[in-house]
Amino acid sequence: MSKNTVKPTLTGKPRKRVKRQVENREFDAFARRILRAYGRRVANGDVETLASLAGLAAEVDAVTRLAVTSLRKSPYSYSWDEIATRLGVSRQAAQQRYGDKSRSKYALDQRLTEAGLGVSVATLVQVFADHHPGDPAASCCPGCGFRYPDDGRPDCPTNATVRPLLRRRRNEDPSAVERLSPVQFANLIGTTKPRKRGTVRPAAPTSPGPDRAPTLFDPHGEDLAS
Repeated sequence: MSKNTVKPTLTGKPRKRVKRQVENREFDAFARRILRAYGRRVANGDVETLASLAGLAAEVDAVTRLAVTSLRKSPYSYSWDEIATRLGVSRQAAQQRYGDKSRSKYALDQRLTEAGLGVSVATLVQVFADHHPGDPAASCCPGCGFRYPDDGRPDCPTNATVRPLLRRRRNEDPSAVERLSPVQFANLIGTTKPRKRGTVRPAAPTSPGPDRAPTLFDPHGEDLAS
């Protein structure tokens, strides 16, 4: 190969590509467009996806809770008054919905508050399993002691946050999700009975016909051309 004869003084140095910073306002508008497009796709006859669309509300609430938790911590340390103003609610309402009460059984699991929005699927799986109510459900959460209400929804504040996130992100780390018991997995995805994951029911064997013997191309003794 010949020696490079390009003169640097004539070509100049290549310019570094400047990474474009997307403002949160633009990102918000983009997310809203995606959500509206999703609604139009469901409205175009896809009734099976209606439940998934409705489940986005729970996921938005869950990520908002984690975002508020991060904003409350250092280095931001926003007050409840500042957060409530942005949410358009009273300070008491914001703290009651997103805050940690004085008693630990009302607080989010520390593993969630430490990880914030960067929480991994493996952590979500472990937290969900630790706070799972069991089958039949106990009277209070085994992970934090939260006493379940009488409305038939056995979920502590931690699992109310974890459930929609883990349900949405479970395909990101299937090996971590496999650590859940069949009962826990069924409870996560909303089925009434536990089922084995990743198993395929074999087809029932077909016995050879009475008039034909099995051959290499017709192992069941059936004439495929008939």
